[in-house]
Amino acid sequence: SLPAVGSSDQPTTWPISAWATPRRTLARSSDETALREIDRFCREEEIETLVVGIPRSPEGVESAIAPRIRSFAEKLAGVSSRPIEFHEETLTSDEAARRLRGRRSRAGVDAEAAAVLLEDWLAHRGRESA
Repeated sequence: SLPAVGSSDQPTTWPISAWATPRRTLARSSDETALREIDRFCREEEIETLVVGIPRSPEGVESAIAPRIRSFAEKLAGVSSRPIEFHEETLTSDEAARRLRGRRSRAGVDAEAAAVLLEDWLAHRGRESA
């Protein structure tokens, strides 16, 4: 499956303590289908920026799957007019599982992990603009 989509209603100038809400998880049957679904969701929800998680090892080295993620993001850039930003996603699933405390469907953890990723991206962006 594709990582889930998180959504924040907060403007980009909102303070660092931003939070995000898990929205949905997309079942991925093909890149083309996933790209269309993501683009449609972004249009419907008026998403301004796409944040794509890049997993890293504890040593900070990008994981073996990172090139596939970057390749998919490149395809996504080809169908979407929205800017795409990459952000460190290490431990987002662990934090999502902690937040869910046992309610652990794969889709639920993926959706919550997307929200964790978006919250961290918003906080990082807030620190950069402060």
